[in-house]
Amino acid sequence: MTHAASSRRFQAFSVGALVFTLGVILWGAFVRATGSGAGCGDHWPHCNGEVVPREPTVQTLIEYTHRLTSGLVMILAVALCVWALRAHAKGHPVRKAASWALFFMLTEALVGAGIVLLKYVADNASLGRAVWMGVHLVNTFLLVGAQTLVIWFARGRAPLTFRGQG
Repeated sequence: MTHAASSRRFQAFSVGALVFTLGVILWGAFVRATGSGAGCGDHWPHCNGEVVPREPTVQTLIEYTHRLTSGLVMILAVALCVWALRAHAKGHPVRKAASWALFFMLTEALVGAGIVLLKYVADNASLGRAVWMGVHLVNTFLLVGAQTLVIWFARGRAPLTFRGQG
């Protein structure tokens, strides 16, 4: 495979990973809007103490789907980072952006697990939940930003600079 073909495939994969990530984020918003965050109880990574829930409610299916797709997007983030590290030279901004994207994806998973294990789901109106949800939201923005930068740099765009920066 030529470098150009490999580069196009990496670009397409990075776009696909971002699109899938956005889908998982939107599904997470649906989980919250439907009050399904406690659909798997306070078990993590299991759902109501089981790997595959038996006789799930609608809320359980909504939350379980979010967990499954979150696992898949984690695999995509690992693959994206490994591919970026193998395909681009040391110091290339794609490598840095992909590494940050993986870091924020791991952080997203840990924050999500914390929200479940600390029971900051569904109708919890505590200050603790507000803080954890705020961290979750900020991390989500950073994740999307890092994945967007992977695409930007993979397309050969120059690193971003501010006016007067050089």
